[in-house]
This record gives sequence, C-alpha cells and structure tokens, in this order.
Amino acid sequence: MGFTEVKRLVDTMPRRGIPFFELVVTKDGKEVFRHRVGNSDPKQEKPFEKDDLYWLYSATKVVTCVCAMRLIEEGKISLNDPVSKYIPSFANLTVRQSDGSVKPCKTVMTVEHLFTMTGGIGPDHESVEALTKTFSANPNASTFDVVSGFADTPLYFEPGTRYQYGFCHDALGAVIEVASGMKLSDYMQKFVFDPLGMKNTGFRPTEEQKKRFTATYNYDNSNGTSQLIPTENKFMLAPNYDSGGAGLFSCAEDYIKFITVLANGGTTKDGYCLLSEDTIKEMEVNRLCPQALKDFVNGRLHGYGWGLCGRVHMNPVYSLSKSSVGEFGWDGMAGCFSMVDRKNRVAIFYGMSVVNCTYSYIILQPLIRTLVFKALEG
Repeated sequence: MGFTEVKRLVDTMPRRGIPFFELVVTKDGKEVFRHRVGNSDPKQEKPFEKDDLYWLYSATKVVTCVCAMRLIEEGKISLNDPVSKYIPSFANLTVRQSDGSVKPCKTVMTVEHLFTMTGGIGPDHESVEALTKTFSANPNASTFDVVSGFADTPLYFEPGTRYQYGFCHDALGAVIEVASGMKLSDYMQKFVFDPLGMKNTGFRPTEEQKKRFTATYNYDNSNGTSQLIPTENKFMLAPNYDSGGAGLFSCAEDYIKFITVLANGGTTKDGYCLLSEDTIKEMEVNRLCPQALKDFVNGRLHGYGWGLCGRVHMNPVYSLSKSSVGEFGWDGMAGCFSMVDRKNRVAIFYGMSVVNCTYSYIILQPLIRTLVFKALEG
C-alpha cells in the first residue's frame, strides 16, 4: 500500500494555515496509515501528540446516533415514535409560516426526524442565547430541561418536509436519556467509551485533560491563514448539559477506534457488539425526501444524502468518490472528519482544531478520501 501522496499532503498542512493535523486510516480492523504534523500549543512550540485533545463539535453526532440505534435494537426507541413520547413539551409545537406568522404544527415530529435533521429545529441563535441565559446559572438544569425549552421556538417547517442543520441531535440526546434512564454522558461511557478503550473522550474534561487541549484557530479562507482564538465549546448550554450534537472532546487515537468498529460490522475483536451489522446497514441509506435532499446538497456533498448517522454516499458517478455506496459519517465545526465504509472495511479520521475552515470541507475531505482509496488500491 503506497501512502506516499497522502503523507506528502499531510506534511503541507501547516503551510496551508492548519497548524496541526493528524490522519488515521484503518482497513479490515487494522491501522494501515497514521501521520500527524505541526504544533498544538498557542506559541507553536510543542509538537502535536497523539493524546492531545480538541473539541469534536458535530462529529459528536455520529456517537449520539449510534447510541440511539442501540436503543432501537433493544426496542426502547422506535423511529416512528413521536418525540413528545419522551419530551412532552414537543406535543405543542408551532411552525413559522411564509408570511411571518406562527401556527400550530400539523405534523407529528418523530424520532426519525431528529436523526435526519428534518425536524425543523434550526440553528436559532436567539433561542440558544435565551436558553443559555436561563439555564447556565442553574447547575441543576438537565439536558432534558434545556431541550424541553426548544419547543418554545417555532419550527422552520413542518417535520419531514425540508432539511435544516440545527439542534435535532441535541433533542435526540434527550430522547436517549429518557429511553435509557441514564444521562447521555453516562450512557456513552458505559456502552461506547469504556468497551472500546476510549479513555480520552467525553463531555467534561478533567483538569489533567484540560492541560492537553490544543490551541484553536479561526481560518481565513481568502488567504489560507489562521488566527488564534479561545478554546471553548459554546454548545455547553448549561453546566450539566450533554450536547448530543456538538458536546464531545476527543482525539484521533480514540475516535478511530469507534469508527473502525462500525466499518467492520459493529463488533470488536474481543466480541463486544456495539451495533449489529444489520443495524449499520440501515444507517447507509438516504432518508431525505426530494425537497429535503435539495436543501442538503450545499456545494460540497454532491452525490450524497443524509441518513441515520450523517451524510450517506448515494451516487459515485456524481460524487467522483471511490468509497462505496452507503459510506457515511460526519465532520465538525473545527474541521475534523470521519468516514465509515463498511463494504470496504475502511475507516478514516482526521483531526484538527480550526473553525470556519471551508477549505477543509471543500478541498481536503474529498482529496484525502480519494488519495486514501488510491493508496489502498495500490
């Protein structure tokens, strides 16, 4: 397997305005490539190490979806369940109208709508600010308390009719808590992190872990440079809030373990079943209606739809991707990327901490994916 081109590309990241970067690839459950480059501290003096930590942001969604699918396997959740079965305030939702008015919602929001970002819960910054102000001073506010407040904001559309990237997976996290009887963080720890040996992943870093957090940067896409910004996660809306959409920190060392299990049928080498292979197959199918699919395709994901765990590869002729139909995964606000290709038994993860880096989404993701599969073929 020749990864020379891949390594050469990774080595150029600091020159491209990405101060540190790590790429890991597994095939058939075995690591076949790992390379990291750059410095992770604000002064750019400390070499980036494999156990340095950063916020995953939206790559959290993949973990949340897997946890929800476990509960579906157990019969504790159904895709067709009304969200109000778990979060009663969602029984009285309203929806915005084209004329600016607000009317009662006609369609019942289901759990599947949360998985697929078709629930109509958008990135309403005013609502987030209001919720943060309401709950941040209350250490007893739970994930359920905060998510229940989402129902006070009108939906962007009737559930199931459109796609809108927003807080649906945070609501899914609350559903997991109610269905399992456990905090989302505890559920993930018991059924994902501990069994897979993910010792440096969670919602609230310890004091020792805080010392290993990397610097965070803001990217200027006009000239390929980045500027240091505070390392914080604004999606922690309250002290006890577990954001199923963007709340986890981790590292490549941990995250690759998680997606490698998914890429190899859902069971670890020592026999722990994270998910059944049949369940993973259900996650490889586009779930968006034609209008929602039009909403989703945004200039960087042609040939892809959205399923039960992020983007889903649908059309290789259109995407020009060498990954299999059904390949899925997602990325994060600070640039990290994950890919699960069960049919080829390939998992790819790269980590970085540069926000607003459109360059990562538009250029790096498809290029790295192409170069990796080219190396695997060679």
